[in-house]
Amino acid sequence: MSWYISRLIYSVAIMVGAGAAAVLLLLVGSLWPGQHGYDIRIVESGSMEPTIPTGAVVLTRPTASYQVGDVVTYQRRTDQSATTHRLIADTEVAAEAAFLAQGDANNVPDAQPVLAVEIAGKVWLDIPYLGYVLSFFRSPLGFLVLVLVPALLILREQIVRIARTFAEEQEKSPK
Repeated sequence: MSWYISRLIYSVAIMVGAGAAAVLLLLVGSLWPGQHGYDIRIVESGSMEPTIPTGAVVLTRPTASYQVGDVVTYQRRTDQSATTHRLIADTEVAAEAAFLAQGDANNVPDAQPVLAVEIAGKVWLDIPYLGYVLSFFRSPLGFLVLVLVPALLILREQIVRIARTFAEEQEKSPK
């Protein structure tokens, strides 16, 4: 029986820790990009596996220059979605510096070269699977859990305190 209790406590601790890390990243991520140059993105495909798994959170930071072999996040001028791939070769497009990029799990390079100005930054850190937690907290249900659960816990605590105070006053008053 104690094994089950210790596993339950361990599981709850892991979930609370992951939730706390996700909340911290959501808060820091909303402040960081504009002030410190970092950007937080969630990897949504398996093109960089096994180096960076689907569902990972990547922290990127712009650098002065990029080299073949760097793992970068880029965003095309014409597209709002970002891609995280490895730079595999230098090239030029209309006299602009560019790179060929390819996901580690892909057999061929990306269809179009990546212009140097389209690179948002070099991957500085990746945290596997934390993106799933962040995605959940960004959803309506996740936001509700993030707000409602703590609110209910606070409300419960206040009701218990009021009930205790009321019971103590009842015991003290003459009958």
